[in-house]
Order: sequence, then structure tokens, then C-alpha cells
Amino acid sequence: MKSTAGGGAPIAQQSDRRTRIIGIACGITIIFLFSGFTLVSRLGFATSLQLIDIAALRFLIGGLLLLPVLLRHGFSGIRARDAAALAFFGGLGFALCAYTGFMLAPASHGAVLLHGTIPLFTFLLAWSMSSAKASGRRMIGLFAILLGIAAMAWDSVSASTQRQLLGDGALLLASVCWSAYGVLARRQGLAPAHTASIVAVLSMCCFLPIYLMLPGKSIFLASWQEVLLQAVFQGVLIGAVSIFVYSRAVASLGAVDTALFTAAVPCVTTIAAFFMLGEVPSPLALCGVLIVTAGMAISMKSQ
Repeated sequence: MKSTAGGGAPIAQQSDRRTRIIGIACGITIIFLFSGFTLVSRLGFATSLQLIDIAALRFLIGGLLLLPVLLRHGFSGIRARDAAALAFFGGLGFALCAYTGFMLAPASHGAVLLHGTIPLFTFLLAWSMSSAKASGRRMIGLFAILLGIAAMAWDSVSASTQRQLLGDGALLLASVCWSAYGVLARRQGLAPAHTASIVAVLSMCCFLPIYLMLPGKSIFLASWQEVLLQAVFQGVLIGAVSIFVYSRAVASLGAVDTALFTAAVPCVTTIAAFFMLGEVPSPLALCGVLIVTAGMAISMKSQ
């Protein structure tokens, strides 16, 4: 007769396998959502919409969609300062820095300097907050990501304007914010939907009063097709879905493993930007994209 412990082991293994499969599926989804985030944001800035208009659509729609979740769970299990930190790093800070970068720098730079650096910053933050060590193969992968970023940065500095450099700096700040969000979300251990609702609703409550007082709003000057595209993508897919999916992946895989998926975003975005926006990357920028993507693959295989 099998013991309870012996009979429970396969069940536990199946549960762990299912959890990891869900996490990987969420990670793959994040690749396409984040690639679309860069491209659709760049398309938005090519219209009459302004940064504040796109941000308002993101925060308003995302906040309203997740408001019922927050009303159900409230702020149970989390301190006020931790909730504020999640909202800033995963909402206001990340989004406003990212939009500024997208407005000032090419889409390929957004892909590498924002999403490509998330694995590196996430590892550094997680390492500084714990005693965990990375495997040799993972360190090689992270070093490759760093080399790819350096190639992209050199390309930016060697042939760029002050405006583009400012955009690159904003993209790096956005990456730090999102990396901090992933690490904090893992440490808090809340349900992914609860975490996403805190970010979306608090961001909405903080930004909308400021938006209403700001001059220069152009949302009523844009065509309804332009507003609808940004509303669906920024508000629904990015403002609500992407935060939930990323939080779900973090809960399943951990912050560092989840962040590795974002290193694939530069490759997908650069290819799509060529066809959708007509942005042709320089040889050095393309080399940086390929190195970053290879670094992600090496790091993922270390698990």
C-alpha cells in the first residue's frame, strides 16, 4: 500500500509543472504585449495625441477595468507604503518614463534600452535584496545582454541628438521602475489580480486629477480611430492585461526568470518597426538586438 507522502509526490510534481507552464505562457504573452506597447505608443505620437492623452487613456481604462477587483480585496495583506511603491514602479513611474522615451527615441531604442535591460536590472535588484547566487551560465547570458545594451548605447551616442539621448535616459529609468515592480510584487506575494488592481487603480486616482488640470490636451482633436486604437491597446492590453499577466508570471517563475522573457522584445520590435514604422536599424543597433536576444536564450537555458 502506497504511503500518503509517496502518493502525494507525483501530484506535487504535476502541480509544479502546471505552474511553470502557466508562467512560461504568461512570459511569451508578455513578449508580444511589450513589443506592441513600443510600436503602438510610437504610432500614437505620430498622431495629434500627446503624451498626457495616451497616459490618461492607459490609466483611466486600466483603472476602471480593475476597480472591481480592488473593491473586492481592498488593501488587505499590504501596507500603504508598499501599495504606493507598487503603483509608482508598475504604473505612474514606469509609464510616464516609457512614454517620454518612446516620444524622443526610435522604437528600436525603446525595445533594447527599456525591455532589453529589464533582466539585468531585475537580477541586480533581486541580488541586492537576497543572498541568492546566479549560475555561471546565467551570468554569461546577463553579460551578453549587457554587451548588447552597450552596443545600442554606443550607436545612440555616436549619432544622436540631445533629444534622443534624453529619450534613452527616460527608457532606462522606465526599465528600473518595472524591474523594481517585479521584485516588489514577488516579495509581497499577493494574488496577481490583486496586485494589478492596486497598480491600475492607484495610478488612475493619482494621474487623472492632474490630467484634468493640465493644458494642451489633444484627445478631442484626434480621430476616433486613433483614440480607439490607443484606448484598446494602452488601456485594456497594457493598463490592465499586461500588469496582470506579468504579475502572474512572477508568481509562477519568480521576478528574475520572468524578466528574461523581456529580452526577446527587442528582436520582435525591431523587425515589426521595420515593416510598420519604416525604421531601419543601423548595423551596430541590429548587432545589439541580436546579442541581447542571445543573452536571453543563454540565461533561459541555465534553468
